[in-house]
Order: sequence, then C-alpha cells, then structure tokens
Amino acid sequence: MSSSASNGNLQDGKLLPFQMDHLPEFFLKKSEIELNETPEDKREKMQELKTMIAGNQATNVYNFEEDILVQYLRHSKFDVQRAFKHVQNYVALRSKHSHLFKSIPDDYFHSKNSVHFVLPLPERSPDGCTIVLTRTGKWDTGEMAYDDLVRLSMMTFCQMMRDPMTQINGFKVIHDFKDTTWSHYRYCTPRNLHFLFYATIDCIPARYKEIHFINESFVLRAVWIIIKRFLSAKIRSRVFFHHKVEELLDYFPCSVLPVEFGGDLQVDTMKEWVRKANKDQQENTINGQRNFY
Repeated sequence: MSSSASNGNLQDGKLLPFQMDHLPEFFLKKSEIELNETPEDKREKMQELKTMIAGNQATNVYNFEEDILVQYLRHSKFDVQRAFKHVQNYVALRSKHSHLFKSIPDDYFHSKNSVHFVLPLPERSPDGCTIVLTRTGKWDTGEMAYDDLVRLSMMTFCQMMRDPMTQINGFKVIHDFKDTTWSHYRYCTPRNLHFLFYATIDCIPARYKEIHFINESFVLRAVWIIIKRFLSAKIRSRVFFHHKVEELLDYFPCSVLPVEFGGDLQVDTMKEWVRKANKDQQENTINGQRNFY
C-alpha cells in the first residue's frame, strides 16, 4: 500500500515534483541506507567498475560518462559485478538495436496523437518515486509504427533516468489499457514482449517499485501468462491488477493521480517535457549523458 509522506519528500508542505533541480539531503541518506552509497564507497566502486570495463573487449572501446555508470551502481546497490553485467547487457542491446535509441521526428508532436502514449506524472509519490503513465489506447497503430512507439518509450525512460532522484527512488508505473483493441494485442508476441522486458529490466538501470495494470481485459490476463515468465519473483510481487481505477487510491494519494483515476492532476502539462526530452535524446549516445543536476 502507499507509504505515508516522509519529511524528505515535502516541499512547502507539498509532495516533491517530478522535475527536480537538486537532490535533497534526505535522499542522499536514503541512498546510503538502501543502496549502500557513501562518498568513499562510490569512488572505490566507480574505479572497480571502470577497471572491469577497460578489461573487457566489448566495453573498453567506449568512454562512458560517470553519471551513467553511477546509474548502474545505484541500480545494483553498489554490487560492482552486478553493475558490470548490466553494463554489458546495455552495450550489447544498444549495439544491436541502435535505431531504437534514437529520437522520434519532432513533427510527430504536432501530427500524431500517439506521442501521448507515455508520460511521467508531474508529482512524485510520497516515497519519492517517479510515477509513469502508459496509455495503450492512445496509440493509433495505423498512425505510428511499432518501432517508433518503442523509440518513444526508450527515449522517455533514458531521459527520466538522468535524474538522481529517480535513480535512487525508482519508478511506479501505471499501465492503462482503456480502449485497447486487437490492433494493439497483435504486437504482444513472445518476441516483442521478451525484448521489452529484457531491455527495461536487464539493460536499463531502472528500479521498479510498483507496476499497476488497470482497465485490463481477458486478453491481457492471457498475455500476463507469457510476460511473467520473463520476470523475477521480486518483480512479480510488485505487479498489481485492478478491477476498478479507484483501487489506485489504495496505493497513491489523490494529489498525484490524474482526474480520470479519481485524482486531482491534469497530465497534459507534461507533454512539453516529453517533447524536450525527445530533443535531448539526440545527444544520448551509448556513452550516456550527464545528469540533469
């Protein structure tokens, strides 16, 4: 269930916004307690990771930004071996599927409603997580190619990961399947599903704290049988199916949820963030990018 707001995630009596410009001291302490991050260990583990990268033929040709290496160290709770394994996965994935890490054309934001498929919500959860909303029904399969949808999703997560707050606290994802049709489900092949979950879990250093499914159908339940084979028991325990959207209020305060889910927020305010993120993605090479702050 939703945790109560801590003093660390309050700003002028309100929950912290998605868009931050600094890392509050409270969350530095949280990273130390939950992720084993201290200044001394950070320097030591960073050097160990760089040494492993330099000694591996598949990774030593890249000049990684330290900020992206910190993402992998935080994701692995500063277990260098785990971090290096994920870096190797990332390099292999991005080398093989480089086109899926490119920005989508900017004019899509004027001409295609499908770009609203994925959005970060403007407020963070009480425990500091970034809340992400995907709305499959917003994707017009005749308007936007499947690969472009993947590029949009990959871009959004890569750019969100540049925020240290998100690196430390992770994501809570709400997948809304309202207005989903067979035109969408035909892309739920084992190959596509495996790629998406491998990329987002084993390659991108994101921490998934909760995954919520709403407005699901019997088809999605069948798809779930396929999906869960790709997931660890830990991730499966963080997946929740809801028969009513109002059940989200058992996990989130209404102040962070969109109006259509019984909350107070208008999500349209985040459309410009996604467009800017798409532009920033043009600078996102395999070496990574610097953090926002």
